[in-house]
Amino acid sequence: MANWKPHRGDHTVLVFFSASKIGAVVAVVSLLIVGCNRGPAMVHVTGKVIYNGKPLEFGTVTFQPPSGQPSRGDIQPDGTFTLSTYRLNDGVVLGKHKVRVTCYETQRPGTVRPPGEMSLGKLLIPSKYTFFEQSGLSAEVHDGENPPVTFELKGPPG
Repeated sequence: MANWKPHRGDHTVLVFFSASKIGAVVAVVSLLIVGCNRGPAMVHVTGKVIYNGKPLEFGTVTFQPPSGQPSRGDIQPDGTFTLSTYRLNDGVVLGKHKVRVTCYETQRPGTVRPPGEMSLGKLLIPSKYTFFEQSGLSAEVHDGENPPVTFELKGPPG
């Protein structure tokens, strides 16, 4: 390449090649910019978890759509939760969701696990609620405003 010298007509090829590359880059960048604004439709979803007639004071609620990213919300001391998928309070994708609830000792606010401890501790609700396929819980998320959902859990812990 160090000894290459342009010949008659080479300039046209070089200009065409450069213009093609620039055009391709502009096209790709344009598609990326447009694509970034097109994610799944998301809506705000809140709810409450009741366990044996009382608000569940802590834990996690997870919504799983048929495909894609699940949504998750931490249960507050009054049993309420707000779901997030990609960032805090961004909502949930539309459609039918399987639902699971977890409540372990280590999820209790202020609980500190010893260094190296990987266990979640004792399960404080019936274990069936921790599995999407066994919980019996589901929710349909519609476009627009969705009323708060309530999940009533019953039974002995574990």
